[in-house]
Amino acid sequence: MWFCSRRPKSLGSIWASTLSVVFVGGLASGCVRTQAAKEPPETLTPAEAKAVDEYRAEVEIGRNMAGRLLAYYGVVDSPKLLGYLNQLGSYVASYSDYPDRRYMFAILKHESVNAFACPGGYILVTMGAIRNARNEAELAMVLGHEITHVGKKHMFDALKKMKEADLKKAADARKLDNFPASMKVRERPVAESTAFGSKMAQYISGSSGASLNILVAAQAGMTLLTEKGLGKDLEFEADHEGVKYAIRAGYEPQALIQYLKRLESAKNEKKVKNLEKTHPPLPERIKRIAALLKTLKADEIIGATGQQRFARERRNFPKAERD
Repeated sequence: MWFCSRRPKSLGSIWASTLSVVFVGGLASGCVRTQAAKEPPETLTPAEAKAVDEYRAEVEIGRNMAGRLLAYYGVVDSPKLLGYLNQLGSYVASYSDYPDRRYMFAILKHESVNAFACPGGYILVTMGAIRNARNEAELAMVLGHEITHVGKKHMFDALKKMKEADLKKAADARKLDNFPASMKVRERPVAESTAFGSKMAQYISGSSGASLNILVAAQAGMTLLTEKGLGKDLEFEADHEGVKYAIRAGYEPQALIQYLKRLESAKNEKKVKNLEKTHPPLPERIKRIAALLKTLKADEIIGATGQQRFARERRNFPKAERD
């Protein structure tokens, strides 16, 4: 189940005003009012039209990636909890540097601690990551981290920079034949490429300039998302910017440090190991966030924890399952 976050301000960007239709159909069919698909208006300049088309390509890739993650992990089907997550995510996003983007949040049915930001605004958070939070401020910081990945197009730009051979190699790592039997039964069937997807493959061409299928790009993105990661620099940037967004939204500045310290104390547990595979070491992240807070004079900032509201929402948490 998906909910589509709604920003409380008016949409001001070119793509936000002309391309709500890209969320119609597939996973995101419930996110916007259904309307006929339209091409960008002829009044757009060539540069604007290219930006709109590239955004549509970004969403096409992200939707495919999100579908694979949902099919593999399963989804927590709790309308109240999902509604709360989307309200919180939308609120934090409205204080980000990219408030005109659309964000869609879902909860993965898994007790590991992780979250995934797919291109186009699809953000998926494991139940374990939500359960690890002790208050709303901590969860807001986690969402701020993922919102940064989307807003700064970390995954999309990483795919654009990859050469054709590297993209195909990364995509091959996600093929069904490379998974153990226990995982094959949960693998999502390979979707057919849409006409639009084929048209927009030019935006994921790598330095070689050869057009590639968008599904290949999505498969390559899955390898980055679940195996290789985006690299330390981008993860540190997501930490820093996400903290700033949550602080702007009025939350306790120390919340992400508190969250990560709790993970550090449980670093030998199975639920944390996958996170460490694609993110920098927890002590290093904590150290860098602490340095950021010092420059922001966070000790002088009074922020909310949202403890009472979060405690009410905990009643909607499903019973923990074994991994």
